[in-house]
Amino acid sequence: MKLLKWLLVVLGLTAIAVLALLTASNVQAQEVLVGNWVLEPAKSTAPPGMAPTAATLQVADSGGGKFTSISEGTVGGVTGHSEITYSIDGQDYAVSSRPAQPGAITQSIERVSDTVYKSSAKLKGQLVATAVTEISGDGKILTQTTTGIGQFAALSSTMVFRRK
Repeated sequence: MKLLKWLLVVLGLTAIAVLALLTASNVQAQEVLVGNWVLEPAKSTAPPGMAPTAATLQVADSGGGKFTSISEGTVGGVTGHSEITYSIDGQDYAVSSRPAQPGAITQSIERVSDTVYKSSAKLKGQLVATAVTEISGDGKILTQTTTGIGQFAALSSTMVFRRK
């Protein structure tokens, strides 16, 4: 159960990072998305005992079509930290986390539209969750729906973030 809680934090928050991954032709939208985001716990849903009580996300342009996401989240009194540097190319990128998890967590990201992104998270090479992230028309609200796969179905949640 502890692993599932931590995976919810790590996978959920790293999937939000997909919002910063925009093509060069969409520079204006990129400027709106890069920045700091805060979880709205009252507007978010997750299985009992697995809902984050707090979370922050910082997305920065790393240059060369890459972005870095640093996130912190608290689930069940345990605070976790994750980082990922990535680009939209369908390849898996390593997610580093504290506390460290048993096995490598990776994530791949693709753009569905100007405001919708899909990511896939893997643990030790096994698909454990997908996430669809959508940004509101005014650029102030991020809604991420995560669907756990198989034994990780308990990871399913909807998280709402606002721009800080």
